[in-house]
Amino acid sequence: MTAWRTYADPPESDPSLSRFERKARGRARRDDIGFADALRTAGSGYVVWMCADALDAVVGPAGVVLDAAHVDDCLPGPWESDLLDLAARQGMGGRAAEAMAEAYQRGISAVAAEPLHAARAEALRRSRALADAVSPNAAQSTVTAVRRLVSPGARLRHDRISSWWGGAVESASDLGAEMAQYRESLPEADARLLAQYRVADAVAGDDGRLLVLLARGSDGDDVLLLEAASAEPSTREVSFGAWRDGSDVQRVLLAREAVPLVPAEFAGWSTSADGAVARVWSRARAATAQPDLGGRRARARRLGAALGLLHAANGDAASLAGYVGHSRKFPAAVRDAVLAVTAG
Repeated sequence: MTAWRTYADPPESDPSLSRFERKARGRARRDDIGFADALRTAGSGYVVWMCADALDAVVGPAGVVLDAAHVDDCLPGPWESDLLDLAARQGMGGRAAEAMAEAYQRGISAVAAEPLHAARAEALRRSRALADAVSPNAAQSTVTAVRRLVSPGARLRHDRISSWWGGAVESASDLGAEMAQYRESLPEADARLLAQYRVADAVAGDDGRLLVLLARGSDGDDVLLLEAASAEPSTREVSFGAWRDGSDVQRVLLAREAVPLVPAEFAGWSTSADGAVARVWSRARAATAQPDLGGRRARARRLGAALGLLHAANGDAASLAGYVGHSRKFPAAVRDAVLAVTAG
């Protein structure tokens, strides 16, 4: 059981049922609620972390390396809406939508065939492969990203950060108390490591974002770059309801767990000095090259498989696998639903 189920409605699952019994229950539900109805009304009832926006970031201008900012809209909700949202974000036509749905079926099936711990490990491996190895030239290393933003002498380059964030930045100071609070939110080993570093420089944006450069050693060439962004309510709450339990910081951090595309190093939280802004921290990552996912249908297949793996790894994989099945009826229904949305 993953931590997010403490805070959100769990998917309908009876732990006393075997994997095969849950799969049979999914097939029975499909007989009651057909693909067309489920895709039109998001009515099958299976709840997952909706993470199409994170996959959108994989193929978007930001590059292939994600951080907390790319999952801040993630929210538990119906898998149907997330699948169609991915198609809409990518501008898929009928054939691409079919390819996406076929790969989604395979992703769900791959996770459902394994015990939960092995399934999550497989989803983690495959989805990180999508994020990190789409193209050898697409992602910058952490070291390269830091060099682009840090000048000799371990100072942050305001002009490049301003361009990266798309807004003005200014020097930030008096971060001692907030950094201490942030370290307290980390696992002990990470907190001990960060305690060895000092704040060399920091900048802030108008939206509550911070970029902090940490250094250690006499020459200051051992550096870490940490980014903190304010945790805002998800824009998906308008359609799927508000996050009822816990803070938005908890929601974003739990989304990072549910979406293993996101690097987990130094994930933590803090509040601003006056308590007005709650921030989610992570190690800053950057990439500038557009990843090469192949042609339109190849891209759709890769994204559909990743979405299926992610949905199955944090939902009731066996029941969902029984529902979506293996037949061509599901891809055809997804194609028709995508074309109906496009026509509308």
